Amino acid sequence: MNKGADQDFINKLVNYLQTKQHKKLQLEVKLLGKIEDQHPIIIFYYAVSLSSYENLTKEDLVYASDLFEKVYLADKSNFLPLQHMVLLSSTLKKFSKVKRYVEEEIKKDKDNIKLIESLAMINHSLGNDDVSIKYFKELYNKEPEAIKGRTTYINSLQYASSIDQKEYFDECTKYTKTLEKALSIKNENFSFDVKKNRKPKIAFISGDFKKHSVTKFFTDLISNINKKDFEILLISNVNIKLQDEISEKLKNIADQWYDIKNYSDDELTNFLRTLNINILIDLSGYTLNNRHKVLAKRCAKIQIGWLGYNNTLCLTNVDYLIADKNLITKTEENLYKEKILYLPKIWNALSVPENLPEIKDKKINNKVFTFGSFNNYRKLSDDVIEVWSKILIGSNSQIILKDPFKESEDIKKNIFNKFINKGVKENQLFFLGFEKKDEDHYEHYNKINLALDTFPYPGVTTTFESILMGVPVLTMKGFNFVSRGGSSINKNIGMPDLIASNYAEYISIANKLINDRELHIKNGNKLREKAINSPLCDTVTFAKDFEKLLKGVLN
Repeated sequence: MNKGADQDFINKLVNYLQTKQHKKLQLEVKLLGKIEDQHPIIIFYYAVSLSSYENLTKEDLVYASDLFEKVYLADKSNFLPLQHMVLLSSTLKKFSKVKRYVEEEIKKDKDNIKLIESLAMINHSLGNDDVSIKYFKELYNKEPEAIKGRTTYINSLQYASSIDQKEYFDECTKYTKTLEKALSIKNENFSFDVKKNRKPKIAFISGDFKKHSVTKFFTDLISNINKKDFEILLISNVNIKLQDEISEKLKNIADQWYDIKNYSDDELTNFLRTLNINILIDLSGYTLNNRHKVLAKRCAKIQIGWLGYNNTLCLTNVDYLIADKNLITKTEENLYKEKILYLPKIWNALSVPENLPEIKDKKINNKVFTFGSFNNYRKLSDDVIEVWSKILIGSNSQIILKDPFKESEDIKKNIFNKFINKGVKENQLFFLGFEKKDEDHYEHYNKINLALDTFPYPGVTTTFESILMGVPVLTMKGFNFVSRGGSSINKNIGMPDLIASNYAEYISIANKLINDRELHIKNGNKLREKAINSPLCDTVTFAKDFEKLLKGVLN
């Protein structure tokens, strides 16, 4: 490496970064010769530019991470390159190397806020929730007023079996009180003159108006909703470059479509207020690409949470939360900031997918019994793995796991090792890759005899899919809105016998069904037909129930 770096040149690179002239920065550095042979600070700025460039590729990100590693190893007293590696690890889904580095550093400086935060984020991504939450708690005990990144912690509380609704509510409230104080919402005096609207304006805001689980439950709703009674506005926080055929379909159905990805929170708040919206329904909550800080300041006369985040946001200015009678009991309403609106049957209804594959015969006879779970690997809590391991050990069974997202080998390896450490044999575990086509994804359900639901965060989309492919789902009873999703689905399909009250009962039901030679005959195509004619897929009736709920709120 060069021994020195010209300060004027460094200042030029900094200016390029600040003005987002990434191509110029990269060209200037390349003219110096081989990137790896430059001064560490030059390599660092080049890597920052490479990882910030709008048209970057996965190869760019991998190279940037390697460059950050090179700079970090040249001077371990400088934590900044390692911090950038941590940020990139989440995008690249590669954690093993950076996790090791951070763990080594925290031994030297156990009170370092950035190191604690890094370990919290890395373990969250790997699905090590107990470890992740321990670090998150340590972080926010040290920085109780911190706002940035805190929703990741709030969201992670829903994945851990050790967290009940009371603790979730308390931690969520701590965050929102801090947020609302920072936003000075008590000083907001904006009012809405909705009487001048020709008909009520119902707006939906989401970062998922594209091919996504949310739109599988949403598209039929706004297709069936009565446009004579409502004006439908869609507020899209999806990058325009990532919009697809589903986005275009939604644009054609809605009365108005607004792209708001590039708006700051203040700009978006002011813009939405000009629309004079009667009801704004948020579909993102604290998930990726949410705009909860805008909801916190109030952008519509009435604000409601629904579908994409099945829990309270604890925000003063979110008025209602849509659920059903299976999800929240009347005695629990005090653990939700919003007033609960109860749909009469189920809280969402799936549009029946096109081109569903034929359901194939899965006679068990003397073959190996196959369990399956196509839920996001993040939902495989330590308790889930322990319970499933007890089912697999000593039985003639196997399990197929399939993440609907493009996850990395690191996450898969972490799950695999947890099962092996519990005593499960390697030949009982199978991992399927990501499928681009929905029909190829659905076809894999034909390999499964019984789907095992995750807990405390159950599947929703995957449970609907499994049932439509003739595969029954064993789920857990749950203790709050999010954890009772599987229970509500099974009740609405008329399969309460596949709702376990505790771990022991879950294991008992699974073991009993391993020996049920008539399992496929009792389900299969009969289960698909039953689902299509049930509240699970009756999107026409669901839309009418939803309209009635909206009118009740407006009145």
